[in-house]
Order: sequence, then structure tokens, then C-alpha cells
Amino acid sequence: MIKQNIIANTALSSPIASASFLNPQGKKWRKTLAADLLLTALIDAFSILVIFLLMNFSSNGEILFMSKDMELPKAAQGEILERNPVIKVEEGKIFLEEKMLTAEGLIAELIEMRKAFKSTHPAGEEMPATITVQADRRTKYEALNQIVLACAHAGFSDLKFAILMK
Repeated sequence: MIKQNIIANTALSSPIASASFLNPQGKKWRKTLAADLLLTALIDAFSILVIFLLMNFSSNGEILFMSKDMELPKAAQGEILERNPVIKVEEGKIFLEEKMLTAEGLIAELIEMRKAFKSTHPAGEEMPATITVQADRRTKYEALNQIVLACAHAGFSDLKFAILMK
């Protein structure tokens, strides 16, 4: 009987027993254990959030912003888009980098874009002659032809069309 009491008394006064959830002993242990538990749960929640954000992060960034009713054409071959000026055709309206323009205004704006590039970059550096065209698959040829002619007139010879891969 004496041995059981000694073992029971030692177990009750140990740090593990005083930090027990079922029967905590002492106010000091109860406060620190509760703070540790809250901190652990908070670290777990933030870890899950960071992993979720890393998994959903697009490493190449969003290049195109599409409206919900726009449907891009599908193609069997294509390449990943690079960041270039974007001309968007939406409901018969032409947008250059979210700025609405007419076909004539598009030529002037593209020429101004080239001048601005020359003024902000070193003298020997040329602006890339690439434009990305984003249009609905149901867009008429006449609307796209205006854009192709405007780009050619402003010196942009390489047109890339935004598509969805099959």
C-alpha cells in the first residue's frame, strides 16, 4: 500500500501530470498550456493557408482579363503567352490595355506607345513588335482585319491571338 501511494504521489506532482488535460494541477501550468494550444492551432491554420495559396498561385501571372461571356477560339497548337500589349475586341468595341478606342485611334495610340518606349529605354533598344489580340471566337473577320491593318500601320508585325488549347 505504501508503494502505491509513493508512485501515485510522484505521478501527481510531475510536470506531465500537472499539464494533463483531464486533471491539470496548478494554475501556472493551466495558463501556459492553453496559450500553447492556441498558438499551435493558429500555426496549423496559417500553414494550411500558405500551402493553399502556393498551390493556386500562377507563376506566369494573369496576362488576359476576360469577361464571363467571352469564349476564346480553340486550337490544337499554341505557345504560352508573354506579356505584350493586349488589344481586346469585345462586342464590336476595341480596347488597348483596357482603354476603349476606334480603329483610327488605335493606330495613333500604338504609335504613341512606341514613342513612349523609346523615351524610357536606352537608345539602342527596340520595342518588341508583338501584340496580343484577344477576341471572342464569334468575332467577325472585318473587326479583326481593322486591328491587323492598324497594327501593321503602327509597325507591329507579330500578332499573337489568345486561344484555348484543345
